[in-house]
This record gives sequence, structure tokens and C-alpha cells, in this order.
Amino acid sequence: MRPVSRDAERHSILVDLLALLARRLAFIAAVAFAIVYFCFLGVGLRTNSMSAGEPRSVWTQVGPALGATVDFFGGLLRGDLRYALGTVLTTTYPASWRLLLTGVGVATILGVVAGGLAAAWRRSPFALPTLTLTVIGISIPSFFLALLLQVIDIRFYQRTGVGLFPAYGISLHRTQSLLPAMVAPALVLAARPLAHITRVTFVTLSDVLERDFIRTARAKGLRETVVFRRHALRNAGVSILTAILVSFRFALGSLPVVEVFFSWPGVGQAMLEGILKGDAQQVAALGLSIGVTFLLLTLLVDLFYRWIDPRLRASEEGL
Repeated sequence: MRPVSRDAERHSILVDLLALLARRLAFIAAVAFAIVYFCFLGVGLRTNSMSAGEPRSVWTQVGPALGATVDFFGGLLRGDLRYALGTVLTTTYPASWRLLLTGVGVATILGVVAGGLAAAWRRSPFALPTLTLTVIGISIPSFFLALLLQVIDIRFYQRTGVGLFPAYGISLHRTQSLLPAMVAPALVLAARPLAHITRVTFVTLSDVLERDFIRTARAKGLRETVVFRRHALRNAGVSILTAILVSFRFALGSLPVVEVFFSWPGVGQAMLEGILKGDAQQVAALGLSIGVTFLLLTLLVDLFYRWIDPRLRASEEGL
């Protein structure tokens, strides 16, 4: 049997990635249409909860919502990007990404450090509390953590007359705060990614540190820091990087809630304002931006998986 050449293997990988990309882009297009449609449908039914008049039936809004969705995408295809560019890309979308990158960045630094220390000291009392905190961090809802931070902030202000964070939502007549406006929403946004990255780092490094090549490196007289940095951390890097990419999805799912709680001028806050105003075009554009971003992040993670792990490609070829 003739061995497969390296060029043929690269060609197979490229074909697999392109086929996956085509399937996922078709799926993203279908989901994008559904997102916009349900945004128009939901805004059309908002009068049922915001007025005392005759409630609208869902069936009476199905046709108009479908027509508005077709017109929306028709406008985008014709180059009418008034809502997408004017509302999302130039103002709210960059603000949301700035907050998202800050939260995940903080979670990455703290998560890798905490998980690495817990793995290095895995037989010490430090490991169990770290794992316990990761379970709590993954399980705690974002709105609860946001509310808890606001309560702590109010209590601190009542005792000292100075707020930890700038006042959000309602005015507390503050003249100063100790921390910038981004700190509170970034901390809430970083909670779940921090727990996930810490857990993956701990589990992966704990497994790597028990392998034979680590024992060999130690037997050669290398310092523990060199063994950890050059051998253990490098071999665990793929799993840690994957955890960071997955954490973007965690953070993106919590982003609208965090923005509403802390009045952050991003996509989530603008969506709430659009719903209150009944601006279906704005709600649809903003909802589409969040949904497509989430789907593209998922696609990026899947492509990364298949690029680094040939077993996934082999399993698909065997179907």
C-alpha cells in the first residue's frame, strides 16, 4: 500500500475544512434568517405586554414579520447598511467587543495562573478549593453575580460615601468612584470563562505532569520551573487555547445581560432600548450581530479542532 504523501494529506485537510466551512455557512445563513424573523415577530407582539388594548394574535404577525425579514435582508444585499453600520458596527458593536475582550483577557490570565498553580500543587490543600470555586463559577448565573456586585457597591458607598464603581441605572448622587466603569461588567463577564479556563488548565496540566517525559526531564536535573514551562505547559497549550476559544462563547452568551445590568453602551443595552421604542429594524440588526458572532465563534472553534486533531476528520470520513 502506497503511503500518503504530505501534499495529499494537506489537500485532504483543506478539502475537509472547506466542506465544513460550506456546511456551517449555510447553517449560519439559515439561523441568521430565523434570528431576524423572530426579532420582527417579537417586536410586533410587544404591544401585548405594553398596552391595555386588544392583544395581537401570533398568527396575525406571522406574515408581516416574514415580509419585514425579507425586506431586511433584501436591503442588506442591495447595500443598505444603514442599521447594521450606523447602529452596530460604529457604536455598540465595538463597545461590546471591548468589554468582551477585556473580560476574557482577564479570565485567561487569572485562569491559566490559578490552574497552573493548582496543578503544580495538586497534592496540597490548594487544589480542592480551586476546583470547588471553578464549579461555583460555572454554575452561578451572570445576573446574580451582577446583582451581588451592585449590592456590595451600594453598601460600600453607604459606609464610605465613595462608590466602588460608577452608579448604574439609578442615580446615587455620587461625586466619585474608585474604579473605572468597565471593571464591574468585565468582572461579571469573566466569571464563567475564568472558571472554565482554570478547570481545563488544572486537569490538563495534572495529566501532563504525571507522564513519563516529565519524569525523564526531572531525572536529567532540570529545574522544576523549566520542566513546567518548557515541557508541561507547552504540551497542555492546545487544550488551554481551546478552552479560551470556548470561553468566548460563554462570555458572549452573558454579554447582553451584563450590559443591561450595568448600562454599558453595547449591543445588549441598545437592544433593550430598541425593544422599548418598538424599533424592529434596530432590534433585528443588533440581534443578528450577536447571533452571527456566536455562530462564527463556534465555527472558529470547530475549524481549530479539526486542524489540530486528525481523529475528528477520520471519524467524519468513516461515516
